[in-house]
Amino acid sequence: MEDLGLNSFWRKGDSKDVKLSSLPSMEMGVDRVKVVVGNTGLGYYKEVGSYDKYIDLRYSPELFMIRRDDSGINIGVAVTISKAIEAVKECNQHGFHTEENMVYKKIADHMEKVASGFIQNSASLGGNLVMAQRNHFPSDIATVLLAVGSLVNIMNGLKSEELTMEEFLRRPELDSKSILLSVKIPDWNRLMGISSGTRMNLLFETYRAAHNP
Repeated sequence: MEDLGLNSFWRKGDSKDVKLSSLPSMEMGVDRVKVVVGNTGLGYYKEVGSYDKYIDLRYSPELFMIRRDDSGINIGVAVTISKAIEAVKECNQHGFHTEENMVYKKIADHMEKVASGFIQNSASLGGNLVMAQRNHFPSDIATVLLAVGSLVNIMNGLKSEELTMEEFLRRPELDSKSILLSVKIPDWNRLMGISSGTRMNLLFETYRAAHNP
């Protein structure tokens, strides 16, 4: 991992414990540090302040993971919005029930309306959620993921913590010792306590206030 190529913090293949112990200090008053992936938030907020160091998460493969199982889909926070859309769409091809297909399709369709293609290919899913949590950014993605009962995984020091999306958005902003790791979109049937043989009618709709140009 590198802070935009200026300093190397660990070698490829080092264990997670070695990586965590090798991270530079991010205490306030020492250096102003910003963790980035696409850093597209700069264009929205027009930041005028400067930072001493930028830590680029694109060199952390664990944060790019996309994993599907019976409990849902886990998406690493460094995954771009466009890749997250593709991952959600692919859920329709893995034998999910009709109602669940509809929910995943609605999520993907709504996310495709968010921002331009360039932003979708550059901005990360985690960055969008952190902007919503820290700066009250009007995030469509956070709203849709909140509606389907999504969970987030946060690393606090050496401890991992799982929160609902609502808990994450309500809590104080992440400090220098915490980082968002992944987002989980749960299996809809498990979330609702529905057995595989149960038939039901489900209505799930999302709307945007206006289309992007």
